[in-house]
Amino acid sequence: MPEQLLIDLALEAVELDDADVIVLAGAPLSGLATKVRDRLPVPLVDCAAAAVKMAEGLVGLRLRKATAGGFRHPGPRDSRGLDEHLARRLAFDPTGPMPGGSTP
Repeated sequence: MPEQLLIDLALEAVELDDADVIVLAGAPLSGLATKVRDRLPVPLVDCAAAAVKMAEGLVGLRLRKATAGGFRHPGPRDSRGLDEHLARRLAFDPTGPMPGGSTP
């Protein structure tokens, strides 16, 4: 998308929809915020940059791993017809050796 078209569409969103912020979503638009932000009257958020900053913040909090709720590690899944090492890895079984003799 040419930069001028992006600016025109953002200005239209500000003028017609009273947008307070423009969020550039999607990898193809990544990096464009720094190129055009000074030409817009509202903040411009680059989703890729925002996601990286969010991930850095979460790492910095040193949160413990969830043992309950939707973010807990999934339980083992039944698998049939797989090599025993692959089945053990998919089942998250820490008791046996992995292929190559390593332990999980």
